[in-house]
Amino acid sequence: MFNIDDFGIVRGGGSNYSALVQDRNTSSLTVTIKRGELLKRSTNSAIPILTGDPEIATDILIGLATSESTETASADGAVDVAQILPGTVLRGKPTTASNMNTQALLDGLRFDYVACDVTSLAQTIDEDEGDDPNVHGLCILDGDIVAGTLDVFPHMLATLSGSLVGQIMD
Repeated sequence: MFNIDDFGIVRGGGSNYSALVQDRNTSSLTVTIKRGELLKRSTNSAIPILTGDPEIATDILIGLATSESTETASADGAVDVAQILPGTVLRGKPTTASNMNTQALLDGLRFDYVACDVTSLAQTIDEDEGDDPNVHGLCILDGDIVAGTLDVFPHMLATLSGSLVGQIMD
């Protein structure tokens, strides 16, 4: 299910569904959500992740956009979403490709907990951020130094299904 957009699901994704996207006058969005963007919960609607997301037990990843959203400046819309479950593996580009362009550099990133960096052009995996397993919601599992991609495992408590499990266990 991997695509050429910002992120793709390598394995373990859940079912597809449609999520509400608030109109741009009400929400913080200034443009439509694009296919391949990671989405998080914003009260009752979907918004793209921000730099530093996902944070464990703060941000709830609801999925990966599989379509462009349909909201306008004044009307709510929807976006098709592939659910991210505990165990889903995502693939994306690193923020700085030269930090993982040799096997030795990639090996030094394995199992680091990081977050994302977001610019006007893309959502990337911020391997520059430094390992913080108590806060950052993505664990680097592997990568491809030729393709320039990283595979990450979202922390269970940064997913919609995992956050529900965490609430039941409290």
